[in-house]
Parts: sequence; C-alpha cells; structure tokens
Amino acid sequence: MIDVKDKIVLVTGAGRGIGKHFADSFVKSGSIVIGLDKEFCLDRYDFKTLKIDLTDSKDLLLLIEDIKASYSKIDVLINCAGITIPSKNTNYSLKDWKKTLEINLDVPFILTSACKEMLSRSLNPSVINIGSLNSILAFPNNPAYVSSKTGLLGLTRALALDYSCLGIRVNCILPGYIKTDMTGESWTNTSKRNDREKRTMLGRWGTPEDLAGCALFLASSCSSYITGQSIAIDGGWSIKGL
Repeated sequence: MIDVKDKIVLVTGAGRGIGKHFADSFVKSGSIVIGLDKEFCLDRYDFKTLKIDLTDSKDLLLLIEDIKASYSKIDVLINCAGITIPSKNTNYSLKDWKKTLEINLDVPFILTSACKEMLSRSLNPSVINIGSLNSILAFPNNPAYVSSKTGLLGLTRALALDYSCLGIRVNCILPGYIKTDMTGESWTNTSKRNDREKRTMLGRWGTPEDLAGCALFLASSCSSYITGQSIAIDGGWSIKGL
C-alpha cells in the first residue's frame, strides 16, 4: 500500500502546472509539503510556500539552511521546476541555451546536493527528478530543452550511484505531452494537438493527474528497491512502432 503520510516533501516549481499538482497530491495523501517557486499567490495553497528565484544559488543555499532549522529531515525531493524556450528556426541563441540549462539542470544538481544531509536522515529518502519525453527523443528547434532533460536523466543515474551509500534513492519521471501552461501553444493549435494525440498508443494527451500516482509510488516504501531508473508516462509514445 502506498503510504506517504507525514513525509516531508520539498517540491520545486510548485506554483503551477505539474509541480502544483504534485504538491496538492501529496498534501491530500497526508504529507507535509514545502513548495518552492519564483512566484506565489500565497493564499491559494494548502501547503507551506516559499518564494525564491531558484537560479540564485546563494539565496537557494540560504533557504535550505532555513529549512534545516525548521525540519529535522527531508523525506522526498521533487525537482520539477523547468522551462522551455523553443526557437522558430535552427538559429538557437546562447542566452536561451544558458538560461534553460541553468533552471532545468543546474538547479536540480545544486538543490539535491544541498539537501543531501537532510535526505540522509530519512528512513527511506527519495529524489524524484522530472525529465521529459525529450530526455530520450529529439524534438526540433529546442536543443537546450532536449539537452537539459537528457542531462537530467544522466544526473539521475549518477546521483543514484553516488548517494546509494547514504540510502538515498534517485529516479526520474519522463512525462509525455501533458496539458499544462507550458504546452498551451501546442494544445490550442488543433493540428498540433491532434498530431500529438495520434503519436500515442492511448490516443490522448496526459494530464497532471496521470503523473501523480507514479510520484507517490516513488516516494513510498513500495519502491524501496528502485533507484537510478526512468519511467516514461507518455501514453506509449516512446515505444510505439507502426
């Protein structure tokens, strides 16, 4: 039975979209959730929220010290915050490249490293990185996003090995096309929406609800012998043949 009651869960990107849904799902399951995001409307949330620019590594490390003073441990870290900056052609800018990798790859590394000590105090610590279908497949005119999410998959494997001596498990969820603000342009474009539906085996887009069960599973003792793995939640897109 999946049980995450009273677990202390830290979620980045908790202000909206998938991150917000993860935070809500863990709250409903009895967890103590701390959400991190750059922008918050504080009275909207049922979990503790902390406003921070995750790319400011100095402030981020200071924030972790504040969390340490309030909580004895962290049971689950969900690295969900991410951005995508697609280009309309093959001339991708260095500025967009650096910004995307900073948020999508640097922040998970810095934050996981900073939380290592608190995670090691948990009886079943779990880090859940949120990758993408782009972690394993190339999509056009967005090299920074593809590279950052591919790198996050590699970081998952590396930290799973390095932190195994501390009992910390590290896994990665790979969402396919999920209906969120980030995918809004594709969803509102009827041609793109239908094309993406046809690429899946299940014939539909995913929803944030489709991801929550896997996150709860990876956070619980039901997955205590699973680490360094990636789980695609993409409606069958990544393995569909004819």
